[in-house]
Amino acid sequence: MIVTDIIPQKKDPSKQNIYIDHVFAFALIAQDVRYFKLRVGEEVAQETYDFIQENLIYIKAQDTALRYLGYRMRTEAEIRKKLAEQAFSEETIEQVLVFLRKYGYCDDQVYARSFIRERLRLQPKGAYALKMELRQKGVPEQVIAEVLAETQIDEVADAVAWIVRKTRGRCPTEEKEKKRLYAFLQRKGYHWDVIAEAFRLAEGREV
Repeated sequence: MIVTDIIPQKKDPSKQNIYIDHVFAFALIAQDVRYFKLRVGEEVAQETYDFIQENLIYIKAQDTALRYLGYRMRTEAEIRKKLAEQAFSEETIEQVLVFLRKYGYCDDQVYARSFIRERLRLQPKGAYALKMELRQKGVPEQVIAEVLAETQIDEVADAVAWIVRKTRGRCPTEEKEKKRLYAFLQRKGYHWDVIAEAFRLAEGREV
């Protein structure tokens, strides 16, 4: 294995990206680069490479991921992105994810269930909007489909609740106000047929 390049990071000049055989291997502070005698054009012993990966890079990546998860649950895609931003290699990122999956720190299905449960409790949305949000967070399509299929979502009832909340129990009679509410409910992910039924029920309520 030959060191083919050593490039200071733009975001953090104190760290240097080390390329071995023209492939990014890891990032180290300048002191460690000097300590391990890493120089462009020179060979790296397998023992040195393994020691750096196992005792410096992997431990640091694992700690970064666990601290990131300490604030709230994260999707696997979010963790990948965070570690990539910290200049960890794909190999290291995958090692960390294996660890996180093994001990239950990272589970997209559990994340999706919790996300949908909280959304429906605090800010109800239609299944379509929930799907889009989970997709943006990197949850796989199959996982989203499975979790939505097992979740009971009464879209009509939720849409009625939004109408009542937005109008303080008095359904609008003016066409302009109705269109505004329709647009609002569409942004919440409800389809036209759901919105129409919700309006019909809301207008028949005694408030």
